[in-house]
Amino acid sequence: MRVAEAEYKGARRDELIQILGKGRAKLGMFEGDLQEGELEIGQAAALINRIRPASEILAEIWQEFLIEKERITKLDF
Repeated sequence: MRVAEAEYKGARRDELIQILGKGRAKLGMFEGDLQEGELEIGQAAALINRIRPASEILAEIWQEFLIEKERITKLDF
């Protein structure tokens, strides 16, 4: 919110860097602090090419599990 407010008021780059500070990614991603930390999102967005119902995704995961389970049970140790 502070960054958005500063951007709205026309803050310069150095002012935004000061608001963001160091270690915010660590606070958000690894320590779960969503108030003072930040999350990096979007890296995988390019991999999304369609929106599917959750039931379809879960059915696919289950089917893959069953296939792998079958394959594993046939292994000779």
